[in-house]
Amino acid sequence: MSVLSVASSCCQPSSAWLSQPRSSPGTNRMVNLCLLDSHLHLQDARFEGIRAEILLRAAGAGVSRMLCNATREGDWREVLHLSAACPAVIPFIGIHPWYAASVETSWNKRLAAVIATNRCGIGEAGLDGKCRIPVASQETVLAVQLELAREYQRPAVLHCVGAWGRLLDMLERLAKTGDLPPLMIHSFGGSLEIMHRLVRLGCWISFSARLIDRERHTLQRVFCATPLDHILLETDAPDQLPADLKNSATTPYNEPANIADLYRQAAQLRHMNLDDFTRQIWNNGEIYADSLLPR
Repeated sequence: MSVLSVASSCCQPSSAWLSQPRSSPGTNRMVNLCLLDSHLHLQDARFEGIRAEILLRAAGAGVSRMLCNATREGDWREVLHLSAACPAVIPFIGIHPWYAASVETSWNKRLAAVIATNRCGIGEAGLDGKCRIPVASQETVLAVQLELAREYQRPAVLHCVGAWGRLLDMLERLAKTGDLPPLMIHSFGGSLEIMHRLVRLGCWISFSARLIDRERHTLQRVFCATPLDHILLETDAPDQLPADLKNSATTPYNEPANIADLYRQAAQLRHMNLDDFTRQIWNNGEIYADSLLPR
């Protein structure tokens, strides 16, 4: 089954998605709610040949919106194609810091042209102090993407590993020159202080399944201290397969259907009713991605 055939049968707006068959007894409770997966990579080659089943299982789990991020210029077209085929997929186009040194001449002009002619966000961008690409090169590529996000008032997704000081400095300098675009920090793993500085800048903080790892007590405390209206949840699929699924997952990769359990456990951490928590996360995503959503 092709992605396009799945699109015609199940990738419809939220109300149609929620009428799909339930994928398993473990997801039954969640299909009555609209779930957002705020960050993933459906175009990833690891999903080749199984993408249709991934989308069907997402529908069965109640996942009604997925923010799909490119990582390099070579996958921009595929991300846009997936979004055109499936209305639940919202496209984000950009350059991941791991690929900052391999951008080709005039990449920024091509990115600007794609943004100008498509309803898409910008991402996955950011800084990574643990990869081999010089951080200065990463900053140059990130600065271009942040300026485009501000110029076109598009939401941007930011990756940050081992470079929090430099990222915060960039964002705080940019904030002094005008309003920031909507920004989401994906798979957040920073400290309480970093979270507060990001929230003061208006950023949304997205948490992955690392949040529910049994040893992540510090991250759980940060999550519980994060203002509720600044929280998003993600799978980062096909990466970050939850530890408790590594022996039982349908595929060896993470997928959007798995986010249902993250919602359950995150709501418990916040001592919240699951319905109320899920609606709040959905509303947060509506505000963050407002410029990309159907009118």
